[in-house]
Amino acid sequence: MQAVILSLLFTIALLYATLEVPRLIHGILLNHIPDYGFGNWQPARETLNYLRPIGYVSLLAVIGLIVTGFIIKRSGFALLGSVAFHLPTFGHFAFTMFFLAGIGSLRLLWIPLLDISPVILKLGHIALLPYLLIALPASLIMKELMSTIHLSLLEGPAALISLMFMFAGLLIFTLSTATWLYGRFKGHKLIDYWIYKMSRHPQYLGFILWSYGLLLTTIWLGAQAPRGGYVPTPTLPWLISTLLIITVALWEETVMIKKHGKEYLRYRESTPFMIPLPKTLASLLRRIVKVLLRKTYPENLKEILCLMGLCAATLILLSIPLALTLS
Repeated sequence: MQAVILSLLFTIALLYATLEVPRLIHGILLNHIPDYGFGNWQPARETLNYLRPIGYVSLLAVIGLIVTGFIIKRSGFALLGSVAFHLPTFGHFAFTMFFLAGIGSLRLLWIPLLDISPVILKLGHIALLPYLLIALPASLIMKELMSTIHLSLLEGPAALISLMFMFAGLLIFTLSTATWLYGRFKGHKLIDYWIYKMSRHPQYLGFILWSYGLLLTTIWLGAQAPRGGYVPTPTLPWLISTLLIITVALWEETVMIKKHGKEYLRYRESTPFMIPLPKTLASLLRRIVKVLLRKTYPENLKEILCLMGLCAATLILLSIPLALTLS
């Protein structure tokens, strides 16, 4: 019971931070980085020039944090860096015209990318495929629904789908946190029951689903931004952040194997990595890894980084056609 209560409190705090804290911070920051509006672009340019060096330094600091984590073998540093790289997505919660107004200033981390081309933020658009597969039938259903009732908030399926992903992520995160705390309270060395029987990393899975829902909010919030504000849906930061989290999860598994030996190997063979996939797809992925590494699983950090680097390059290349056609 204690584990359930603690996990619920933690999840409620996360939900509050997701929905309420950005609004409060946005109100405070508007006093310092206001929305300048049409016909008054000079202050906007001055603010951007002032923030640009901070953006470059911040991006280098985040990259440094991730690289340092891998060099000194501290997964927490790499994990923190991956979350920080995705953090500017919170800026899309603000309905602002100027992309750095208010909480939008969190996006200063992306200024180096935007200086090259805003299209770079779209080089993870392959990640939108799950949304597109859900959105098509959802659009038909909602069109029928909106013909009979007024749904001003849900002008399209993106709002509903994003909330569904965020709710699913928070639910999985809550259940996995409760399971983990219960196992720690009971003194279990290896937690391989309850939700951990369906996923070896359910907490990471919960965060990824929640962050994906947050990413999708940029579609409908960006579309509703007053006075024409626009920053592309930042799929590349989400993709990189997610791949880094997967890298950390694979890295932690090598540590768990050293710690628990055959017990963890048996658990790994019987439990999906994150998402329970159809056997055919899971088998295909294992074959691809075996072709690339000549083994089914990467066994050290170097192999993990090589594998995830290849994944990142492949997904970015696959995103190019979508980046050219989707906003």
